Amino acid sequence: TNTGILRYAQNDTAQRFFSNLLSLPQGHPMPKVRVRFAPSPTGYVHVGNARTALFNWLFARHHGGVFALRIEDTDVERSKEEYERQLLEDLRWFGLDWDEGPDKGGPYGPYRQSERRALYSEYAAKLIAQGDAYYCFCSAEQLEAERQEELKAGRQPRYSGRCRKLDAEEAARRKTAGEPAAVRLKILESSFFWNDLVHGPTVFSSEVIGDPILVRSEGNPAYNYAVVIDDHQMEITHVIRGDDHISNTPRQLAVYRALGWEPPEFAHLSTILGADRTRLSKRHGATSMESFREMGILPEALRNYLALLGWSPADGKTEILSPSELVAQFSLDHITKSPAVFDNDKLHWLNRHY
Repeated sequence: TNTGILRYAQNDTAQRFFSNLLSLPQGHPMPKVRVRFAPSPTGYVHVGNARTALFNWLFARHHGGVFALRIEDTDVERSKEEYERQLLEDLRWFGLDWDEGPDKGGPYGPYRQSERRALYSEYAAKLIAQGDAYYCFCSAEQLEAERQEELKAGRQPRYSGRCRKLDAEEAARRKTAGEPAAVRLKILESSFFWNDLVHGPTVFSSEVIGDPILVRSEGNPAYNYAVVIDDHQMEITHVIRGDDHISNTPRQLAVYRALGWEPPEFAHLSTILGADRTRLSKRHGATSMESFREMGILPEALRNYLALLGWSPADGKTEILSPSELVAQFSLDHITKSPAVFDNDKLHWLNRHY
């Protein structure tokens, strides 16, 4: 019930979020569903990423929304064009299509982060000007020394906030004079709350965050900063991704707050494990899309199998579903919180069927 939701929301941020949500007038038009798959071209597509892409695609198609492909290539040293080409080829083989992307364009492009740097610089300057961010001149050696001190004391390593106390005009002069400086966000909240569409109400204390870097001293944007700018500019309504990103969410919510933007809804998918109940990796056998293709696994079989890893249809038992059946039945409500175990025997059974 409405009162139940508000009673559960213990902090101010949660209260404001649910109060605004529940005060929408009846018949208020909901925004069109827009989701994205945003891989980094730093290696071959792993089945975990393939499942994330599939769930985003199914969600968009089920709701008649938009599925966008965005390439997050700000890791200059590891990002390669050959990986991006392989990524597009693997997704097409897998049977997914996208409405917007680097090869298709769209109204919110460009769809490569490396081509959006001016946008990141613009908003970093805005955050500094309004007092929500500051220049940090700490060297890598200083930061590592701080980190080791925190670890020795048995605390979660976090930035001390040393440069937060610098006079803004003096910091600007030092930066203009050419002194290397990162840009950090001031964390003001005591905690961050969101209602995860898979895990339910989730709270993180700001004590484990510190003041995160937005832009590194060499000019490259940090992941948790760039992704917020991109998702907002591209009007993403739902962020569906792996649960290894749960700890990134409070940092991203802090950026949304500082810029005065409403965040999208978040759904974090469970981890995929191997038969030994450890995180799926190469030691468990084939894990990349390319490997399964070379083994003779059909895209229909892999798509059907990955859809059942952490999700189940309404009846809870049907195992063979066509793409149209998957689209018709897909719902975030049927995604499980517990990790999914990759079963090679079941994949090969499905492959024999197809």
